[in-house]
Amino acid sequence: MIKNFFLLVAIFAFSATTTLSAQDLLDKLAEASCSCISQKSSDNLSSDELQIQMGFCIMEAVGKYPEDFQKQYGDLDFTDQQAMTKLGEDIGMRMAFKCPDVLMKMAAVETETTVTTTAVSNISGTLRAIEGDNFSQLVVEDESGRKHKLLWLGYFNGSEQIIENPSRAVGRRVNVSYETIECYSPKANDYISCKEVKALSFE
Repeated sequence: MIKNFFLLVAIFAFSATTTLSAQDLLDKLAEASCSCISQKSSDNLSSDELQIQMGFCIMEAVGKYPEDFQKQYGDLDFTDQQAMTKLGEDIGMRMAFKCPDVLMKMAAVETETTVTTTAVSNISGTLRAIEGDNFSQLVVEDESGRKHKLLWLGYFNGSEQIIENPSRAVGRRVNVSYETIECYSPKANDYISCKEVKALSFE
């Protein structure tokens, strides 16, 4: 009995020493995630798709250390958004030291996606008015007779033609490119969608 008791104590002590600490576990998960995501091609992936791939890599890394993860974090609940976000942040911080080049590449993809997804729309019609005091806006009437008010907040291609002779510009056919932005309206006490002019050309 005594011999068996000491044998059990020895086995327990050995298993306790081989259990990864929370910090060591995060390092292992970060290393595995780095290895996984570095093998994924980001050439044709959007920022959202790359984030999904990162999520898969983290889950794959967790799967390599199930017992250690269970002891440190308990059961993994994929529906717990807060817990999943915290886990991703913890591993991501470790990855910044393990594979900074990979994270920099991901950041570059996210920036590029943000820049290229800016929506630009166009309106063709007749420039009916240029109005406003501190900030000007162009009033363009389209083919259906609907009037659009577009904010003139900064320089855009074609603005110099209006500045030189505003009266000659009014009444002419124009093509206007614009972006939809959010503007605060004191009257509505809320943010509203506005059209900001990005380019203008005369027909």
